[in-house]
Amino acid sequence: MTERLDLGALVHDEGYFLVREPRKAREPYAPGAGRSGGDDSAYRHVLTYPASPRTIKEAALDLVRSARHKVFVTSYLLGETELLQALFEAADRLRGGVYVVSELSEQSLRRKLAELLDIPDPDAATQTHKKHFAELTRRGVAVRGRPDCHAKFLLVDDRAALVSSANLDTNGLNSIGENGALITERAEVDRLARFFTRLWDSCSYAMPPGPAGYSIRQHTPAPSRCRVPVPPASARTGIIWTHDSERLILGHLHDIIARARTSLILATYSLQGMTDRPDILLDPLAQAMRKHSLDVRLLCRGRNHPASQRRDAAALADLGVRVFADSTNHAKGVIADERYGALFSANFDAEHGLLNGIETGTRLDGEAALTHAVHYFGHAMTHADLEFVRHPTQRQLDHRLAARWRTPWQGERHVRVTASDTVWSRFAEAVRQPPVLYELEPGGNVCLYAGRSRWQLSAPSGAGRLLHLSDPPPAVGAPGGQVPARDLLEGWMSFRRAPSDKPSKRGFFSATMERATSR
Repeated sequence: MTERLDLGALVHDEGYFLVREPRKAREPYAPGAGRSGGDDSAYRHVLTYPASPRTIKEAALDLVRSARHKVFVTSYLLGETELLQALFEAADRLRGGVYVVSELSEQSLRRKLAELLDIPDPDAATQTHKKHFAELTRRGVAVRGRPDCHAKFLLVDDRAALVSSANLDTNGLNSIGENGALITERAEVDRLARFFTRLWDSCSYAMPPGPAGYSIRQHTPAPSRCRVPVPPASARTGIIWTHDSERLILGHLHDIIARARTSLILATYSLQGMTDRPDILLDPLAQAMRKHSLDVRLLCRGRNHPASQRRDAAALADLGVRVFADSTNHAKGVIADERYGALFSANFDAEHGLLNGIETGTRLDGEAALTHAVHYFGHAMTHADLEFVRHPTQRQLDHRLAARWRTPWQGERHVRVTASDTVWSRFAEAVRQPPVLYELEPGGNVCLYAGRSRWQLSAPSGAGRLLHLSDPPPAVGAPGGQVPARDLLEGWMSFRRAPSDKPSKRGFFSATMERATSR
């Protein structure tokens, strides 16, 4: 029987998002620096990036403030102070003329805020957003809702449109990673205006105007008043979308992947269902990578919960994709060979965005805006604060797992213990399948979790630095059986605590454990 267990060296068979080492200081992004083209083009790249010029916000404010006839807005979240004020002023100036489509489902809003803001209790933020919508209707803005709407665009006077990944709220316009295009190509702006009209007619909720506060009523969808011409498959610039059975974004994703010969950039906020539906992304990527020697890079949000994010990232890494992760990324897109590409609002998600729901984007082949997007994504990857590690060790997870609940093990790195033959044998067998987790109990004892069991590390009186490993006493009121350590870890990663909660320290047990004597 082995008497020494290096738990820090245990290797996990799953992948996790870890804090990047060595840590590279995030630098602001300078739009257009050293690159030609842009401002006079019908497609201009715009972005949000931490501590950088906020050109999505600038473009949105310029458009709304310059509106003379109408403003169309579609956004999942809406609540940036300056933009709201600009919309209020536009509604006064145009005597109406401002129309907003959003999701309007309070349950969905609360869930989305929790995901994007990583806040323990999204209720307060949800109430704030509800107040924003109530104020919009009070100030004369017409608001309707469609439960599956995730598109983000703004259009004025049939002359210019902003299409991006950014929700028109404080984070999307000021602090997290986003990009898109400002479009002045009249034919495409007209196409998007028709798309909005069809969307407006199909809404199933509406907010009545006036001072009544946040109130949603059912609205009967009507047949569309105008036809939205679908761009030909050969189109290399222009508006693309997902709408019911029209899966243009997915079609362009596949087309761009198939065109790649040397390099491919992929970007998304979330990964969901790519392993279950390999035809969406994994199969086209595998086929392209078999045919050509491709450098494929993925930029995504570094989220260890939900598990689907890690599972799909692992599947992509196993294909040979280099996965870059960032705690602020919300940008989406695909670019092949720096020549063919599209930016859009849809995530790589089998449940919403590529196959169903409402999303928008822009194909940008050969445009200066695409070159700028290449540099934007390159900068974001270079300065990403996280990385995806396919088979991390316990020691790496102890020190670097991207999770607020994690407390690095602060005890001895080499722990000498006493334990009975039975306890030690069961423990040695259980830790063969990590994780091995710890939780600091009141009074200073340590509870260890491995396999389907738990143990207690305690310091007997007069034992000096020698600890004792034993089966813990049953917890008062605890249900029968023990949650497997893997399931416990998933629960910890999804845990959101209220400010008043004070959970014990917990994390990965990465010490080397040596059995001193048998008892």
